[in-house]
Amino acid sequence: MEYLAIEPMLESRELSQKLVVLLRLPECGGGPRNYPDADVGAPMILEAKTLARSFSRRIGITPALNRIRMLWHEEAYEDKFAAALLKSARPEDCVWDIGANVGFYTEQLAAVSRYVVAFEPIAENFRCIQARNLPNVECHQLALGDRQAQVSMNRAGPYSSLISRANVSSDSQREMVDMTPGDSLVDLSRPDVVKIDVEGFELEVIRGMRTVLSSVRAAFIEVHFGLLEERGMRQAPSEIVAELKGLGFSTVKWVDASHVMAQRDGA
Repeated sequence: MEYLAIEPMLESRELSQKLVVLLRLPECGGGPRNYPDADVGAPMILEAKTLARSFSRRIGITPALNRIRMLWHEEAYEDKFAAALLKSARPEDCVWDIGANVGFYTEQLAAVSRYVVAFEPIAENFRCIQARNLPNVECHQLALGDRQAQVSMNRAGPYSSLISRANVSSDSQREMVDMTPGDSLVDLSRPDVVKIDVEGFELEVIRGMRTVLSSVRAAFIEVHFGLLEERGMRQAPSEIVAELKGLGFSTVKWVDASHVMAQRDGA
């Protein structure tokens, strides 16, 4: 599939051209071409990427595009992200795992770094991290955000989020959790590397810990395009990139279709 004949359904010829460009990329099923990750700050690339994702979700072709993509890409989802994250962590590092879920990355990071601080607000998931009995991991049952508050989260195992997801069973329950800005946690060990996976609240977490992020060597963030759009924040991916660049990271690039990496010189 080289492109989709969708121009009449878009608002302008310029937007349709951007969408055709993005649908020709590997992540959208366009074949084994080089992915343009050298400069995600380019507004047209990121705007078009966001538009392509939004449109494919609305017309229901995202699963088909993913299947086509797998014809050329043998690695599983997050393989590149995981490899880059673990390679970035050093034996002397402290790593913050924000949105640790059940501790999948927490355990791997603990094996390659000196110390890990894991944040997971959902009680069930938090207990799973504790049950791993990792001696160099400090766990906090806490959500990070841009303000101090108690908030209601949708409890759905690995898909828990502050918002309800369309692909989560309607019988999932809500759970009240504590939320605080990362910059308020002055008594914790300062991180060298940060991993953020917070199901559509990436921007709030970043804005709530600008001081912390200004001194970290590397940050790895999963960007949930669909959840951000559900919140009326379709431009948030561009804002996330702008925030990271504004914090002085010398390199900001997409590791894959959903994960952005920010590093400083020498990282």
